[in-house]
Amino acid sequence: MTKITILTIGSRGDIQPFCALALGLMAKGYSVTLAASVNFADFAQKMGIPFFPIAGDFRQILSTPAGLALLQGNTNVTLIEDDLRWQQRLDAWNACQGSDLLIFAPLAAWGYHLAEALNIPAILVTPIPVTATRSYPFLKFADSSPEKLASYFNVFTFRLVEFLSWQKSRRLTNRFRQDVLQLPPISRLGARYRRTKPPYLSPLPVLNCYSSAVLPPPLDWSSQVHQGSYLFLSDSTPYQPSPSLEAFLKAGPKPFYIGFGSMMACNPEMIVDAIITTLRKTGQRAIFCTGWGGFTTSEIPDFLYVTQEVPHDWLLPQVTAAIHHGGSGTTAATLRAGTPSIVVPFFADQPAWGKRLEQLGVGTAPLPFAELTAETLAARIQAILDTPSMRKKAHDLSQQIQQEDGLAMAIEVIEQYLQ
Repeated sequence: MTKITILTIGSRGDIQPFCALALGLMAKGYSVTLAASVNFADFAQKMGIPFFPIAGDFRQILSTPAGLALLQGNTNVTLIEDDLRWQQRLDAWNACQGSDLLIFAPLAAWGYHLAEALNIPAILVTPIPVTATRSYPFLKFADSSPEKLASYFNVFTFRLVEFLSWQKSRRLTNRFRQDVLQLPPISRLGARYRRTKPPYLSPLPVLNCYSSAVLPPPLDWSSQVHQGSYLFLSDSTPYQPSPSLEAFLKAGPKPFYIGFGSMMACNPEMIVDAIITTLRKTGQRAIFCTGWGGFTTSEIPDFLYVTQEVPHDWLLPQVTAAIHHGGSGTTAATLRAGTPSIVVPFFADQPAWGKRLEQLGVGTAPLPFAELTAETLAARIQAILDTPSMRKKAHDLSQQIQQEDGLAMAIEVIEQYLQ
């Protein structure tokens, strides 16, 4: 039986799409192992997905001073120390023994070296565009420009990020290649400029798992860059809300959804106070899913329902709009549900998704987390209430996305590299 190993680390949004992919591949008869961050072992195993833990509890990592600084936009912090990075590579190496194909996420880009050592094909599966293009800069995919000078700069940003990332990991990765993988080191310039390249990995296939209706693929991408769609995880067991949640939904007009996923704040109490003040000022109700954020308050008014999490596919169709961090997974869920968004981005790709939703007419202007106050949030809520066309556009885009079978598209691409 063909064995496929999936490598990914990070938060819930980084893991969940790969669970959907694992289940889809298993249904096709493949032997699949999901090697992912250790704190998602129970999550995967409840779905019957064979799981191999990779060191590093990301909930704990993000709650450290370095993690909180990163979430506030400081990209110069060291989130993971070398000892842990080494152990992650070693865990992944042990997980993928005997594999016929590796699938890895951008945060587990070292899967490239493991595939080389095993002499097997690999595919980079990504929820955001990571392939260089003349159309837009790295992580600025909502900022397209037709100008020729800008096109050179755009490609340069991708190459620069790739080069700097390699410099940051080069010593550890080359030591791992030599000591564990029994491979020669790679030069300072990185894998792109190797004289002798592994045939299975040159070029490395890339599968983009977001809808082209949301972000069309640039015309300058090669045939090795495949456009898929979102990988949604369907729960076979219907969600049963608590009586209190059902009662809250029935007690008044449609509420807003508020949730920042795995994002954490240095001042969670102040954020909750700002949210309560905003809701009181605008006369709105909300369901606040606290996620990993540790958001608490000593007093919960009757117009606010607080819980840790509720499945997006059940809740989002029942709300007026979603106030969220703009992570790729939550963004996809709002788009499928046809729910307008107020994106409150923290870092990374989140500002770009927020801007893209605004461009599509299905979201307000993004509200950076550092600028979140009762006044700024109230203005975004009022914009949602004053723009009924936003819900119509969200509904139309939802219809397009629901017609796409991202899982089938992904499996079709993957099977090309198993022949």
